[in-house]
Amino acid sequence: MWIAHVSKNTMTIKSTRIKGLKLKAEIDGFEIIAGRIDDNTPPEGPSPSKLMIASLGLCVGLYAAHYLKRHNISDDGLTVDVDTEEANDPSRVVRFDVRVNLKAELTEQEKTGLLASVSRCYVGNTLKMSPEIRYSLNLTMP
Repeated sequence: MWIAHVSKNTMTIKSTRIKGLKLKAEIDGFEIIAGRIDDNTPPEGPSPSKLMIASLGLCVGLYAAHYLKRHNISDDGLTVDVDTEEANDPSRVVRFDVRVNLKAELTEQEKTGLLASVSRCYVGNTLKMSPEIRYSLNLTMP
């Protein structure tokens, strides 16, 4: 029997509208810009959906890099590609194809270990578990 452990750890990331359709997210002292001021200006950052896909790739890349370092395997040429299949009604990603690229010869045991390691990435685990999303409004007087 599988039992999920749910801890009380929480994380809050604030997103703020800067101007028009341009927003920023503040994360641990960093800022990420998404959107554009209006339809006549170029985007000043990736869309939130592309940031989600990039987060999965970055997470897998970090787990791969940790595995390779821990097992004294060269990380030469380490890249991660994430391809998606999308659907409408509602608009969403229905499949992520994650490819870890590496210039190395690995044993079967190392291949199995690397794939097991990257499959434990936090972002991937979150997406696989279909987390509950609760929306609320916090209105203040102007």
